[in-house]
Amino acid sequence: MKNLTKLAMALLFTSVIFTGCKEAEELLYVNFSADYTTEIDINVPAAEGKTSIDGTFSESETIDPTTNSDYLKYIDNIKEVDIQEVSGEVLEISKNVLLQTGTIKIASNDYSATWQFNNVAIEQGTVLTLDNNQGQWDQVGNIMLGKIPFTVSIDGQTDEDDVEFVILLTLESDVTASPLN
Repeated sequence: MKNLTKLAMALLFTSVIFTGCKEAEELLYVNFSADYTTEIDINVPAAEGKTSIDGTFSESETIDPTTNSDYLKYIDNIKEVDIQEVSGEVLEISKNVLLQTGTIKIASNDYSATWQFNNVAIEQGTVLTLDNNQGQWDQVGNIMLGKIPFTVSIDGQTDEDDVEFVILLTLESDVTASPLN
């Protein structure tokens, strides 16, 4: 009976130690914000010989997550990336147009997140909400866990040609990393 009691105490002690070590490690976790922005310059060229026809465009930019100093510092020990917000805002536009169809895509080699837009009036200050309705933020988090540059692209069609506009894409995230290897 004494041996059984000793064995039970040893098992209890071992489980407390392992649980305590895990919790102690979690106490050391570092949390920081990793926010990124990129301006996407969109040019819908004038049609030759015709005026005011539908115009198409396709542009992309690259975001390198290592441009955030904390992300770079803890790159080998990142445990989680929690996306807080993804949005696009029209900063400038040469003339107001209707975005008949549009797609914004954030992609790496392994993951992608896509948002579709239809019949959105585009003018200076228009905000395109890139929500998480289809789990897109989870995909963006996975992209950031890849720790390599990724692409932001936008393509679509406007109701007029010969227009230029700039969309500021903003990505806000909270990152959890362990300072231990």
